[in-house]
Amino acid sequence: MGCHVTVKKDSASIQKLAEFAKSKQPVPWVKVYRVPDYVWFSHELHNKEAGIECTECHGPVSEREVIVKEKATSMKACMDCHDKRKASNECDVCHDKR
Repeated sequence: MGCHVTVKKDSASIQKLAEFAKSKQPVPWVKVYRVPDYVWFSHELHNKEAGIECTECHGPVSEREVIVKEKATSMKACMDCHDKRKASNECDVCHDKR
């Protein structure tokens, strides 16, 4: 809900999402982006710490009723973005140590 305090907060879908959050119920998401179970990804790290805006990966979300996949979640796509931003591409940055 961090984004939706301001983004599309009057949307019926977002109000429904807010009810799930308020009642601490799990949201029955329809996943658009998927990464394997052994890959660790944090929106908070990418958005708050790296300063990457939501629109960079998700497109103009405030103008949409539903999210569509804008960017690949392949290892190459992630590593290319890390290279572009001079972020580490060490294996354990994204992969569980197994």
